[in-house]
Amino acid sequence: MISSRLGRLLAAAWSGIKEHRLRACLAAGGLLVGVAAVVVMVAVGNGTRNQVLERLTAMGTNIITIRSAKRSASGLRARTTSDMVALEPADAEALSRLEGAEIAVPLEMRLMRMSGPEGTTDALMLASRPDIFALENHELTQGRLFTEREERTNRRVAVIGPTLRDHLAGDESLVGRTIEVKKQPFLIVGELKSKGVDANGNDLDERLYLPLKTAQSRLLAGTRNVGLLVVRAENQAAMPDLASDAAILLRQRHKLKQGQPDDFRIYTQLETIQRREESNRIFSSTITGVAAVSLLVAGVGIMAVMLIAVKERTAEIGLRRAVGARRRDILMQFMAEALVLGLAGGGGGALLGLFASWAVRAFGPLEFVLPWQAALGAAGLALAISLAFGLAPARRAAGLTPVDALRE
Repeated sequence: MISSRLGRLLAAAWSGIKEHRLRACLAAGGLLVGVAAVVVMVAVGNGTRNQVLERLTAMGTNIITIRSAKRSASGLRARTTSDMVALEPADAEALSRLEGAEIAVPLEMRLMRMSGPEGTTDALMLASRPDIFALENHELTQGRLFTEREERTNRRVAVIGPTLRDHLAGDESLVGRTIEVKKQPFLIVGELKSKGVDANGNDLDERLYLPLKTAQSRLLAGTRNVGLLVVRAENQAAMPDLASDAAILLRQRHKLKQGQPDDFRIYTQLETIQRREESNRIFSSTITGVAAVSLLVAGVGIMAVMLIAVKERTAEIGLRRAVGARRRDILMQFMAEALVLGLAGGGGGALLGLFASWAVRAFGPLEFVLPWQAALGAAGLALAISLAFGLAPARRAAGLTPVDALRE
């Protein structure tokens, strides 16, 4: 009984809407676009989050990075100040002996001019010990990695990334050939497998790896300090204690007194991931909120369209009231029209949003699960907005008396 009455009500509402198709399409179109935008934004946000997490965890989630905190020191004879870098390669050796540490390497990174047979470019030079390749999970496509002996004896050898090789030699291999770094010749002994870009958009393949001692003596004016120490813990559970022990050890090695600030900063991979997730969550919430505002605007459009419909159909309302229709019948008639508009806009927007999300996943670089829950939630919100904004016109129509309605 109830279902048949609801069916007749929806059929009557659909009949009323069909008489003004263009106006109804515009009203439902606002909801459709708003719902589709919410679904796509949620999908893209999930895909971006997955991509960033994948890149952040490419080296593992058990990485501790220690950066040198630069401090100014005044010269004794001249009134000058300079930045001092406190970390040393020996600190890495000491860190590697801590309980819970698997690998610890010193690392110095500089942007340098490099020249090859086919071109010249500015690229990132990474100077470290051979353990850096194991820590960063590198694989070779050609040649070999440089060795501990070559690092100790200051040999001019290097391992190159594929993007940098493209800049310096095109499609030709550079293994066994010499390139120049700051006009110093280096023999390329190996080429790394591509690793793509990191979470900050940096190309991990546009890099040149050199032995640390060679770089310090040939390219870094004999400096004995490094800007970074990278430590890989045996597992995630060991990271909190390892980070605490590393701080105590470095303060002891740098002879820092009580109350004196650290001359280093410790960052864990988990902290970096948490900061990234928080940033992505705020970004996704903001974008989704903006898209949700468009649903409210669409609701205003539905109210405007229904007010016009009430104005145009005043005589019809008066006639129905005159032949026995109750106020509740008129109210339900117009609420049914708002329901149909909400179903059309919300349902259509959910389907459009899911299709657009599928297209983004199929033809783009992002990986994510289609946001079915977000689609259902956005469609439900659109339906609620449609009913809420349709209530005022429906009550206005129901409030008309037969005499006043027929007179107008």
